[in-house]
Amino acid sequence: MISIPLFFVLLMLGFIVGLPASMCGLGGGFILVPTLILVFNLPPQSAIAISLVAMCGTTISASIGYIKQKRVDYKLALLYDVFDIPGVIVGAYLTTILPKNLLIGICGFFILFLSLFMLRNLRKRSFSTKNKESDMTGNGWGRKVSDSMNKVFEYKIRRPGLIMVSSLLSGLVTGLAGLGGGITDTTTMMLLGVPAHIAVASSEFAMALTNGAGVITHGFFQNISIEYAIPITIGTIIGAQVGVLLAKRTNQKTLKLILSAVALLFSIRLILDVLLS
Repeated sequence: MISIPLFFVLLMLGFIVGLPASMCGLGGGFILVPTLILVFNLPPQSAIAISLVAMCGTTISASIGYIKQKRVDYKLALLYDVFDIPGVIVGAYLTTILPKNLLIGICGFFILFLSLFMLRNLRKRSFSTKNKESDMTGNGWGRKVSDSMNKVFEYKIRRPGLIMVSSLLSGLVTGLAGLGGGITDTTTMMLLGVPAHIAVASSEFAMALTNGAGVITHGFFQNISIEYAIPITIGTIIGAQVGVLLAKRTNQKTLKLILSAVALLFSIRLILDVLLS
């Protein structure tokens, strides 16, 4: 059993991770895994298993909040789930035949490209009425979501086929690095034209459906340290609810900026893992 002070430290860690993760459509594993290994000296397999349990807390808690806000695009979220599991399997297989550091480095540079591309779009994009109207013309998959505040989000995904590619890459990142693929899901949704609030909510819902499989697998192999997983997960659940409320009050441009910054840090962390190993 862990001490009471350590329990509250882990609880606070979960809260600190769950709050920004739920705001950006992430699980938070990219923060939790290295923290558990480097700060708490846990073995990697236990750190990954505990992180998956905590991410379940984040994504389920956030999903409930976003469902209440009516900001989840269910069809989009389910499409993003289609190739997640095959992507995880392919990623795990590639680590057995190719140098894992090389593959993680490729993932890092790919996410770095996504973050820089989004930052570039933020600088150049104009939100004039004319541009909004032009966004809804032409071919593509038209979507419409009305939230609990009667705010209507109307958008068009011009290249729906890229959803499948993004879903596969999301699973691939998870299989290669043992981290959640929410960073690629949310970022690519926004780059495809999905409003930030809908992208964040839909990504959390998609991850909530798939994280459970990882938890069950690690539970079967007895990798989950319950005394660490419980306080961290309680913290992520509370933090996710606060994050959902803050996201509701944050404008789309700010959400995109936060996600871009997180993606940038995430990519740097993966690249550094390769360079320092």
